[in-house]
Amino acid sequence: MKNREEKVVKSRLNWHKTNEVKKLHIVMTVIAVFLCLSVAAGVFLVWRQFKGEENMAKKEIAQLVSSALAKKASSQAPATDFLMLVNSGKKIPDNYKPQLVEFDGTQVDSNIVPQLKKMMDAAKSAGYPLKLTGGYISGEKQEQLYQAEVKRLIVSEKKTQVFAENQALSTVGRSGCNENQTGLAVEFSTAGPGGDGDFSATKQYHWLVSNCVNYGFVLRYPADKENVTGSSPNPSHFRYVGVENALKMREYSMCLEEYVAYLSNRSNS
Repeated sequence: MKNREEKVVKSRLNWHKTNEVKKLHIVMTVIAVFLCLSVAAGVFLVWRQFKGEENMAKKEIAQLVSSALAKKASSQAPATDFLMLVNSGKKIPDNYKPQLVEFDGTQVDSNIVPQLKKMMDAAKSAGYPLKLTGGYISGEKQEQLYQAEVKRLIVSEKKTQVFAENQALSTVGRSGCNENQTGLAVEFSTAGPGGDGDFSATKQYHWLVSNCVNYGFVLRYPADKENVTGSSPNPSHFRYVGVENALKMREYSMCLEEYVAYLSNRSNS
C-alpha cells in the first residue's frame, strides 16, 4: 500500500516537473519571439532612419546641384535681349528694366560695358578718341524730350501739330518707343574741340562704322535704311546687338528691323 502511494506521489511530482518545463519552454519561446521582434523592429527603425537621411541627403545634393547650375546659367546668359526691337511701332515691354551702371559719365546697361570700353580704348589707340554723349534715358525723360521737340517745331518752325508730332516721332521718339530706354544704345561725339559738329564728317565716325561690329555694335539708323527703321539718319547713334549678330548684320547689309524679321522667318520655316 505504501509503495503504491509513493508511486502516485512520484507520478504527481513528475507531472508537475513536466508541466513546469513546458511552461518554461513557452515563456522562453515568448521571450525569444519578443526579442526577435524587438531586434527586427530596431533594425527596421534604423534602416528607415538611414533611408530617410539618405533621401534627405539626396534631396539636399539635388538642390545644391540645381542651385549651382542655375547660378552658372545666370552668369553665362545675358541678362537682357540684345536684339530687342524698339521703334515707333514696337514699344519696349512695360516690365523691362535695364541693369544700369555709370560708364564714362553716362548710364548704360552693364552688359554692354566690357565691349563698349574695348571699342573706345581701341579708337583712342588708333588716334580717334571718342566722347560718350548719350546712353540710357528714362521713359519720363524721353516723353519730355518728345513734347519739347513738338513744341519747338510748332513755335520755331511754324509746323502744324500733326506734322510736328510725326517729325518728332521719327527724330526724337516718345516714351516707350525709343531704344534709349533699353540701355543698349549709345551716342558719340569727337573728344576735344569741335565735338558738336557733324559727326558723320569726322574720322571717328568712319573708324566706328568700319570697326564697331567687331565689338558688337551697329550704326542703328543709317541713311539708306530710313524707310525701314522709320527714323531719321543719326550718325552718332550706335546700338549693341552682340558681336555675332553685328557681324551677320554687316554681312547681310541689314538694319535691326530687317535682321530681326530675317531671324523670325528662318525660325518659322
